[in-house]
Amino acid sequence: MTVEKGLVRVREFQADRVLMNEPLTAKVLVLPVGVEVNIYGGCLPHIGAVSIADPEGNLTTTQFPTHKDGVVSARWAKAIAGKGFLPVTVAAGIHYDDLTREEIASVVKVTDEMLEEILEKIQGAARAFAAP
Repeated sequence: MTVEKGLVRVREFQADRVLMNEPLTAKVLVLPVGVEVNIYGGCLPHIGAVSIADPEGNLTTTQFPTHKDGVVSARWAKAIAGKGFLPVTVAAGIHYDDLTREEIASVVKVTDEMLEEILEKIQGAARAFAAP
């Protein structure tokens, strides 16, 4: 979806998956200056961590106690910033009860696949912003 107000264009899209019978969603806003991402899912979607890549590319992650979502939020913020899209904010909150190591690896693998899809969409949105 594209929203246009005057000269401001915002691109909005998402990537969805189902893992262990629960949805995973990444919602993205690509602004003329910056990218905002919210990743959530599992049996208890929430906000567990937030990562920010500032305009210079410096990465900061704040993770709430007992949460592990900073692994995903930092990975996404670093990847998006690494493609030159700055600043970036990524909030993540994915929860499944009693995960095994293999199931945790599955969550990381699926969110990495989603990240690749999102990076392609962000690059397309950036090209659209650059078009006359």
